[in-house]
Amino acid sequence: GEDYISIPMTLTVAEDRKSLDIQVSGNRLTLEPGQWSGWVPISFPFNPLVELNGIGRFHLLELEPEVRLYLSPIQFDPTHLPPIVDITTPGDFVDELTDRFGLFKTIGWSIDTWSIDEGTIDEEVFLEDTWFTVDKYEEMLLGLLEDDDWDVLVHYFEFTDRVQHVFYRHFDPRHPLYTEEGGEQWGDTILKSYQRMDAVVGEVMERLPEGALLLVVSDHGFSSFRRGMNYNTWLALNGYMKLTGEEADRKNLKDLFDQGDFFTNVDWSRTRAYALGLGQIYINLKGREAKSIVEPGEEYEQLAQEIKEGLEAYVDPVTGEHPVAHVWTRDEAYGVYDPELIPDLIPSNSDGYRVGWQDSLGGIAKEVVEDNTRIWSGDHCSVYPPLVEGILFANRELDVDEAYMGDVMPTLLELYGLEPPTDLDGRSLWPGSRQARETEAEKGTTEGLPEGAPAG
Repeated sequence: GEDYISIPMTLTVAEDRKSLDIQVSGNRLTLEPGQWSGWVPISFPFNPLVELNGIGRFHLLELEPEVRLYLSPIQFDPTHLPPIVDITTPGDFVDELTDRFGLFKTIGWSIDTWSIDEGTIDEEVFLEDTWFTVDKYEEMLLGLLEDDDWDVLVHYFEFTDRVQHVFYRHFDPRHPLYTEEGGEQWGDTILKSYQRMDAVVGEVMERLPEGALLLVVSDHGFSSFRRGMNYNTWLALNGYMKLTGEEADRKNLKDLFDQGDFFTNVDWSRTRAYALGLGQIYINLKGREAKSIVEPGEEYEQLAQEIKEGLEAYVDPVTGEHPVAHVWTRDEAYGVYDPELIPDLIPSNSDGYRVGWQDSLGGIAKEVVEDNTRIWSGDHCSVYPPLVEGILFANRELDVDEAYMGDVMPTLLELYGLEPPTDLDGRSLWPGSRQARETEAEKGTTEGLPEGAPAG
């Protein structure tokens, strides 16, 4: 087994049962039900000389009928980082941030969706932590915005994504977990998260340096995740994947599903295709897979086309809808790619559907399509891209019909007169601004540039 570092924590309920005393890592604090602590330093000693320093926030959920205490995911303490850990580049930038803004979350996924998905905390506690997180990030953004030493300032807010992942069940009346009570209480939470984001954008616009260009970009939108499409189950039922112990007449096929994760019950010597990750389908191709049986060339092309057509034609027997909106070949999805790594087919799901939970881990569920009864009720992964388009806002006129994520980098490079370091898929949203910049720089003016473009 693995070795874990255990540290003592003592909880003492007050005699009047109205508060809880917490002692951990030399800290002592008292909380009443519904109360949050500030950041509490928590130390994990490896040995007498080496220890890791974390920070966490406690929230006392209740004392009756039993003690329920929530501890947020433990973060690295940004003021006491191990020598080998950098959370900023350059490494000492974190010192400037903590000097100016105090302690802040340091793990990559800063909002805790795991606890609410597992039922450890409820909506109210989740949102209290969310707004706490957003407030700190906004404070940092507005503070850095006032500095005069930046050329490009990029700030990432994740909370609109996290809120939608777990609150879609209250927003979508067709979701299996929707209730009228939940809809009344929490149905406007997604709207509130966007209003909070709008408020941040408004504050930024008020504080922007004169002439600065502002772009607000998102990499995707959202859709309800009502039902999961289990691609491996479909492949097995249609003869593309064979399971060990399967009889010729298939009487026991469903009994063979759900035998564990990571393809524990797959007969690779007779399997022509499998799904892994977010629904991506791989052909068991000779020369690439360990126990491969499909020949490159005509056999490969024919099989891929057959699977594509079969999936797109499949109808959910419960809803009568097509769970699969479109199956992309990798040639459609990618320009240049490594054929050893990139999946052969990339299915994308219709509105209300996503790849099933088991599929993402190489598991094989009993049903091709099943209700999603997880609190994680909204998603964008594996969804048909036109259904979950992102947004692009700018404080200067955009003279383009369509914009793509890949256009952001070439736009910035063009505005700053920089050559791309490699071939880029996108193009500048203000074509010609580089040449205009160079021409006007020679004249010593900035006429002809898109308003807000840097001029020196």
